[in-house]
Amino acid sequence: MALSLYEDFNYTLTRESPETRGEFQDAGEGRVTVGWEILSPPAGPDGVPYQLIFVGPTSEHRGCALRLNLVTRDGEQAPDDAEVLLETYYHTGEERTVLFQGRYGDFKAVPDQRAAGAALAIQKRAEAGEDYVIRLGVSVPEGGQTLDPEADDSYFELECVKLWWNETA
Repeated sequence: MALSLYEDFNYTLTRESPETRGEFQDAGEGRVTVGWEILSPPAGPDGVPYQLIFVGPTSEHRGCALRLNLVTRDGEQAPDDAEVLLETYYHTGEERTVLFQGRYGDFKAVPDQRAAGAALAIQKRAEAGEDYVIRLGVSVPEGGQTLDPEADDSYFELECVKLWWNETA
């Protein structure tokens, strides 16, 4: 029996989430990477920060769901061999954790990513506290198809646990 996705999430990050900074495009080393940058939520009005927890796989579940659809400027799906990288890190670039690394074709192989239990899952647990960046990028060779994260058909969904982090002595 296949393991289910983590079901006790309480928040889903999307392109429309207030935490999403926007789209990005980077080029270098013969590749072009596009995607979305997300910031961990700022502290609340009381000054207490939030924390995002991305639950990874355990013996009881596959982890939090990651859904992705990315099209080119021509409206075609991103190529199967495009490289997908979801990572989180402190804004200085330290404490980097790779949550998911794979091929875009793995997402295309799921007929309906929103069907119960059908989405891919993150591969490693991570916590993103104050001043953390979450970055979801898709990379293709330079000169290839032009990926368009701003297109209406391009989206991502990343399930997580959003906590109001209050520590007392």
